[in-house]
Amino acid sequence: MPEQTGAMTQDEEGKRDRRYLPLIGLALSVLYVALLVLYLFLQGQNPADLRLNELGDFVGGVSSPLAFLWLVLGLFQQSREIRLSGRALELQAREMRRSVDEHRRIASAKAEAPAEQGESDRA
Repeated sequence: MPEQTGAMTQDEEGKRDRRYLPLIGLALSVLYVALLVLYLFLQGQNPADLRLNELGDFVGGVSSPLAFLWLVLGLFQQSREIRLSGRALELQAREMRRSVDEHRRIASAKAEAPAEQGESDRA
């Protein structure tokens, strides 16, 4: 059973955190694009006036911070997924140990039962 952290289980907390990462990325992306448009408007610059090679440089320079932002958010999400997978594996290993111990107990009880039955038949 997942360990309790406050009123929320770790699994629910992980799902909640995973839900917020895309929202954070989207909000930061929108904010970045809005600030970029505001900056270009205040400077009186129009990217459509640029030559083709300059436009390519402009688009590459403007999009690289967004690409880096989404890369970092993806790494955070993968980190959380790996942590949750590790916890799940620990729980599985613990349950398997319990199952093996239970099977050993049952096997030893079955092995002792015929020996005791044989002794009672002799008497």
